[in-house]
Amino acid sequence: MLTAAMLGIIEKIGLDIMILTDEVDADEFFASRMTRARTLQLMRSLVQTVSNLPAGTCERLPQIDWAAWAALRIVLTNPARHKFQIWVAIRELTPLTVQQLKSYRKIQPQLFAMVL
Repeated sequence: MLTAAMLGIIEKIGLDIMILTDEVDADEFFASRMTRARTLQLMRSLVQTVSNLPAGTCERLPQIDWAAWAALRIVLTNPARHKFQIWVAIRELTPLTVQQLKSYRKIQPQLFAMVL
Protein backbone atom coordinates (compact mmCIF):
# COMPACT_ATOMS: atom_id res chain seq x y z
CA MET A 1 0.00 0.00 0.00
CA LEU A 2 2.85 2.41 0.77
CA THR A 3 4.35 1.80 -2.67
CA ALA A 4 1.01 2.55 -4.32
CA ALA A 5 0.76 5.80 -2.38
CA MET A 6 4.27 6.80 -3.37
CA LEU A 7 3.64 6.06 -7.04
CA GLY A 8 0.44 8.12 -6.80
CA ILE A 9 2.39 11.00 -5.26
CA ILE A 10 4.98 10.85 -8.04
CA GLU A 11 2.25 10.94 -10.66
CA LYS A 12 0.39 13.79 -8.95
CA ILE A 13 3.49 15.92 -8.50
CA GLY A 14 4.48 15.24 -12.10
CA LEU A 15 1.07 16.42 -13.29
CA ASP A 16 1.35 19.51 -11.10
CA ILE A 17 4.73 20.34 -12.65
CA MET A 18 3.32 19.86 -16.13
CA ILE A 19 0.33 22.12 -15.44
CA LEU A 20 2.44 24.80 -13.75
CA THR A 21 4.90 25.01 -16.65
CA ASP A 22 2.58 24.26 -19.55
CA GLU A 23 2.39 27.70 -21.11
CA VAL A 24 5.87 29.02 -20.42
CA ASP A 25 9.05 28.69 -22.41
CA ALA A 26 12.47 28.27 -20.86
CA ASP A 27 13.25 31.98 -20.76
CA GLU A 28 9.92 32.81 -19.10
CA PHE A 29 10.37 29.97 -16.64
CA PHE A 30 13.81 31.06 -15.47
CA ALA A 31 12.72 34.72 -15.32
CA SER A 32 9.68 33.91 -13.19
CA ARG A 33 10.52 33.75 -9.51
CA MET A 34 7.20 32.30 -8.40
CA THR A 35 6.75 29.66 -11.11
CA ARG A 36 10.39 28.65 -10.93
CA ALA A 37 10.42 28.45 -7.12
CA ARG A 38 7.23 26.39 -6.95
CA THR A 39 8.34 24.07 -9.75
CA LEU A 40 11.71 23.46 -8.14
CA GLN A 41 9.98 22.77 -4.83
CA LEU A 42 7.73 20.22 -6.54
CA MET A 43 10.69 18.64 -8.31
CA ARG A 44 12.55 18.26 -5.01
CA SER A 45 9.51 16.54 -3.53
CA LEU A 46 9.25 14.24 -6.53
CA VAL A 47 12.97 13.39 -6.36
CA GLN A 48 12.67 12.70 -2.63
CA THR A 49 9.72 10.38 -3.18
CA VAL A 50 11.54 8.56 -5.97
CA SER A 51 14.59 8.10 -3.73
CA ASN A 52 12.41 6.43 -1.10
CA LEU A 53 10.83 3.90 -3.45
CA PRO A 54 11.78 0.29 -2.75
CA ALA A 55 14.39 -0.96 -5.24
CA GLY A 56 12.07 -3.79 -6.24
CA THR A 57 9.47 -1.29 -7.33
CA CYS A 58 11.91 0.46 -9.64
CA GLU A 59 12.89 -2.90 -11.11
CA ARG A 60 9.23 -3.63 -11.88
CA LEU A 61 8.97 -0.31 -13.75
CA PRO A 62 12.12 -0.46 -15.90
CA GLN A 63 11.01 1.97 -18.61
CA ILE A 64 11.06 4.86 -16.15
CA ASP A 65 14.44 6.58 -16.06
CA TRP A 66 15.11 6.23 -12.35
CA ALA A 67 18.78 7.10 -12.86
CA ALA A 68 17.79 10.46 -14.34
CA TRP A 69 15.64 11.19 -11.31
CA ALA A 70 18.55 10.27 -9.02
CA ALA A 71 20.87 12.57 -10.99
CA LEU A 72 18.33 15.36 -10.75
CA ARG A 73 18.75 15.34 -6.98
CA ILE A 74 22.30 16.67 -7.46
CA VAL A 75 21.22 19.15 -10.13
CA LEU A 76 18.59 20.61 -7.82
CA THR A 77 21.22 21.57 -5.24
CA ASN A 78 22.31 24.36 -7.60
CA PRO A 79 19.62 24.91 -10.23
CA ALA A 80 21.14 28.16 -11.50
CA ARG A 81 24.16 26.21 -12.76
CA HIS A 82 22.05 23.48 -14.38
CA LYS A 83 19.30 25.29 -16.25
CA PHE A 84 19.41 22.98 -19.25
CA GLN A 85 19.05 19.83 -17.11
CA ILE A 86 16.21 21.41 -15.15
CA TRP A 87 14.38 22.34 -18.34
CA VAL A 88 14.85 18.85 -19.84
CA ALA A 89 13.47 17.35 -16.63
CA ILE A 90 10.44 19.64 -16.83
CA ARG A 91 9.69 19.16 -20.52
CA GLU A 92 10.80 15.58 -21.12
CA LEU A 93 11.51 13.51 -18.02
CA THR A 94 8.42 14.54 -16.07
CA PRO A 95 5.82 14.01 -18.84
CA LEU A 96 7.44 10.75 -19.89
CA THR A 97 7.43 9.48 -16.29
CA VAL A 98 3.75 10.39 -15.85
CA GLN A 99 2.88 8.69 -19.13
CA GLN A 100 4.80 5.55 -18.19
CA LEU A 101 3.16 5.40 -14.76
CA LYS A 102 -0.25 5.53 -16.42
CA SER A 103 0.76 2.70 -18.76
CA TYR A 104 2.14 0.60 -15.92
CA ARG A 105 -1.07 1.17 -13.94
CA LYS A 106 -2.91 -0.71 -16.71
CA ILE A 107 -0.53 -3.66 -16.91
CA GLN A 108 0.44 -3.91 -13.22
CA PRO A 109 -2.64 -2.68 -11.34
CA GLN A 110 -1.66 -4.56 -8.17
CA LEU A 111 1.37 -2.29 -7.80
CA PHE A 112 -0.93 0.74 -7.70
CA ALA A 113 -3.64 -0.81 -5.51
CA MET A 114 -4.39 1.00 -2.27
CA VAL A 115 -5.64 -1.98 -0.28
CA LEU A 116 -4.65 -3.39 3.08
